Amino acid sequence: MSISSRFDGLRKKTIAGILATATLLGGLSLSAGATQTASAAPLRDSYSDTVGNASFEAARNKYGLTKDMRDGATLHTFMWSFQTIKEHMEEIAQAGYTSIQINNVSAVKDNSELGKGNWYLNWYYIYQPTDTTIGNYILGSEDEFKEMCAIAHQHGVRVIVDAVANHFTSDWEVIDPSWQNKEYFHPQAPINDYNDREDCTQHTLSGLWDLNTQNGEVAQRMAEFYRKVVADGADGFRYDAAKHIELTNEFGGSQYWNTILPNGAQYQYGEVLQDKNVRETDYAAMFNDSSINGGGVTASDYGQEMRNSMNDRSVNTRFFTDFRLNAPVNQLVTWIESHDNYCDRQSEKFTEQQVRTAWATMNARGKAMTLFFNRPYASGGTQEWFSEKSKIGDVGSDDWKQPGVVASNHFRNAMVGNDENIQNCGGDHCVMVERFKSDGNASNDGVLVATTERGGQDLAGMSTKLDNGTYKDEVSGSTITVSGGKITSGSVEANTVAAFYTPKVDTTPISSAEAMPNKGDFEDSKDITLRSFNMANASYTTSEGASGSFKDGDIITIGAASAGGADVTVTVTGTGNNGKTINRTYTYHKGAQIPVESVSISGNGVSNGRLSMDLNSTTSVQLNATVTPADATVRAISWKSSDPAVATVSSDGLVRGKKAGMTTITATAAGVSASITVTVTGELVTPQGTTVYYPADKFGANSTYIHYRVGTGTWTTAPGVKMEEACDGYLSFTIENPDQQQVEVTFNNGSGSWDSNGGQNYKANGDSILVENGKIAEGASPCTAIIPVTSVSISGGNITLKEGASKQLSATVAPANATDRAVSWKSSNTAVATVDASGNVKAVKAGTATITATAGGKSASVKVTVTKDDTPVVVPVQSVSISGTGVSGGKATINVGAGLNLNATISPSNATDQNIEWSTSNAAIATVANGRVRGVAAGTATIKAVAGGKEATVIVTVVGGTTQPLQSIAIAGTGVNGSELALKTGAAVQLSVRATPANASLGVVYWSSSDSSVATVDGNGKVTAKGEG
Repeated sequence: MSISSRFDGLRKKTIAGILATATLLGGLSLSAGATQTASAAPLRDSYSDTVGNASFEAARNKYGLTKDMRDGATLHTFMWSFQTIKEHMEEIAQAGYTSIQINNVSAVKDNSELGKGNWYLNWYYIYQPTDTTIGNYILGSEDEFKEMCAIAHQHGVRVIVDAVANHFTSDWEVIDPSWQNKEYFHPQAPINDYNDREDCTQHTLSGLWDLNTQNGEVAQRMAEFYRKVVADGADGFRYDAAKHIELTNEFGGSQYWNTILPNGAQYQYGEVLQDKNVRETDYAAMFNDSSINGGGVTASDYGQEMRNSMNDRSVNTRFFTDFRLNAPVNQLVTWIESHDNYCDRQSEKFTEQQVRTAWATMNARGKAMTLFFNRPYASGGTQEWFSEKSKIGDVGSDDWKQPGVVASNHFRNAMVGNDENIQNCGGDHCVMVERFKSDGNASNDGVLVATTERGGQDLAGMSTKLDNGTYKDEVSGSTITVSGGKITSGSVEANTVAAFYTPKVDTTPISSAEAMPNKGDFEDSKDITLRSFNMANASYTTSEGASGSFKDGDIITIGAASAGGADVTVTVTGTGNNGKTINRTYTYHKGAQIPVESVSISGNGVSNGRLSMDLNSTTSVQLNATVTPADATVRAISWKSSDPAVATVSSDGLVRGKKAGMTTITATAAGVSASITVTVTGELVTPQGTTVYYPADKFGANSTYIHYRVGTGTWTTAPGVKMEEACDGYLSFTIENPDQQQVEVTFNNGSGSWDSNGGQNYKANGDSILVENGKIAEGASPCTAIIPVTSVSISGGNITLKEGASKQLSATVAPANATDRAVSWKSSNTAVATVDASGNVKAVKAGTATITATAGGKSASVKVTVTKDDTPVVVPVQSVSISGTGVSGGKATINVGAGLNLNATISPSNATDQNIEWSTSNAAIATVANGRVRGVAAGTATIKAVAGGKEATVIVTVVGGTTQPLQSIAIAGTGVNGSELALKTGAAVQLSVRATPANASLGVVYWSSSDSSVATVDGNGKVTAKGEG
């Protein structure tokens, strides 16, 4: 880059000047360029771009998907990445989902290192935006989002994006700087009453930074963001926490919704969880009227009714017919469970079959848009809540494409516009949803039948609205016959979904084979989960030479046979239901390897490679292993005890003493090891019970019961035994267990709400067990055991100090693992000696004082004797200053032959050294003696006064003879025009100063630059151009 013209170089805005200083100042300047701003995204009409597009319509009709999004079913691809969604788009269309709902696409707080993608530690960060840019570590990049939307439209599927328009993350430090303006957010005040509209909409939800939705700039920025999301391919929005954003006629007439909703989306709805004073119908009307083709709100109370039906194991029609919200049904979104229901453990206990039965019934009615939540893989029901058998970004459970679920979607899509009749068939365990036209054409009619585990039913004799004919079940192929308003033959089995109708699309059951995750980098090795759904002959091969058959959920490990920097491929194959061969290849990259150099072991009590444990006071010690270098590729530690009979060590380094003796504990990483010797003394007291700890906030501090059995013994009588408070936030109960057998426990509130680990119960061993968030920790306790202090000692004994001296004392607390080891210090006479919080004693004046150290109620003392210090006190000079007639700003002017009396002042006035030494920089110009200056010849000299190592100076200018006073100066040099100079970057020019009059004395010339990033100048006036400006 060059500074080559007046416009580019030195004309417009002065941001750097070259200054020469004598008595007057001159300068030069360089200019800065203008800032560019990005233009807003163009407005895309999603409706015209999809159903108004011939290619999209051809794809939509191929899969029989509904024209209007509100008429169809939507698949909630919860936490699937854009890549994962793209890979499954054909299956999604085949399964009959009109739309998909994906997670928030904005930048979010990056928590990827915590748990390395585990569900439990990461899922909620998708709802913590940090900026209004597209792409995040969970879903993928903006380009991947665009590609995913394009693939969806190629299959006739539309995309709903979860929009977090109410708040940003609670972590201010990670919010983008462009948003770090407190005017953009409401004051940080928590919501106290969710039924108070102002409290609910103007205060913070769960500590998250609540957007100031009355701020016009905030509204405009959010609107631009949503227009950009639609421009990239989105077709609708689900607005998270919508009821926490005020309506336009509340609290000063906020225009937030009016600003962000006109974004080109064809369908928009709000998460408006029902409660008192929420104004659900007003929200529903707003979303419906503000979208191109409809919208509405969530019918959350109806969802609760769906879960009530599953809890009662009943499909009585009363659960399905009342939507429990006074808004038009086509402005509602219904679900069996939402992601919040599942993640808050309100629905995880229900099995996939229970969800399937309720979904099929609700979905077949064709009233309101339906939302199918895809659970994490191998989680919920009889399995763990979050089994962690997959990571965020992976595809979830296969139930979304299970034949009964798919059949209900196909049935719903085929019956758009038909009338409906819902009735039970033979009891509460069988339900029929009839859809009909009464036009004499059986191909336009149909009935979906769903049953519970007790609902097998002969349908013959049931009244029906269907036209006469034979109807075939899409799932099983069985038939029913209708004649004269009666079903004359046909039956259904228990725990099934049957859709009797004439399909309009290919109904071949979906088959799939895949590897999970579908991509990624790894360091040493990587576990790959192989998935198979409705497949025959499923097998795999890897580029490392491994191969074999597999079943769903099998895990293979790759990477060990590959060098760092290499790609490893996994190919899965199989035969699908339609006889078609499925073949997919996935690629993973192994990073460059950094070897482990050393491993070291540390922990409380570890010294010089040894650890002593007295079982009378300590039964376990936590060890930590440190790998060097910190960025070594393989940092995983394996632990081993040479004699587990003396002490065991867990996978995370917890050593448990068993009996007196010695053992070696070894930590190993990548073949590099470190060891310590553990000496165990004393005798281990066998615990007589097992203490179980549980959070008090799950069921309440006064309403939590533990239901248990020991080993294979008898269970307690439900609800069990009431738990008692153990410590802040936790309850406990000690089970008699002298033989330390395994205990099996569940928890409940005494009124029917249970935590039974998804039906598997909690099973563990040990003298203490912590159950929290669906996890079991053996040998753990959230409540600290109190180990009393037995003694305190102060090293060194009594001391003697001179006045002003100090000494550091140290105290030792026994035993070393005492709970309260904090030491406090105190002096009996602070006029004689003081002591600070660290034990540092300072002598004040002659006398005696007692210094006491206290910890855990135990104390120790030493006597301090302070003696007088006869050493003279030296007061140092702090500063020297010069004054005198005619002295101003450190300068003075006198004539040749004239004198000047200077005075030097020492501070402080009581400084020990009061001797002042005077000197001159040039005795030929001016002399000085005892502060008296005499002008000798025209010129400049510096007069200096020194005392106690400190100094002050005055510049004296001597005039006389032919020398004239300086009136002005100017800067000269090659290229200087007036006060401007243009240079190319890297060029240099020597400048000089011209005096007026010419025979005036310049004295000392000082050069400086106002912006050294543009140009620098040295002490002799040489200028060098550095950058444009």
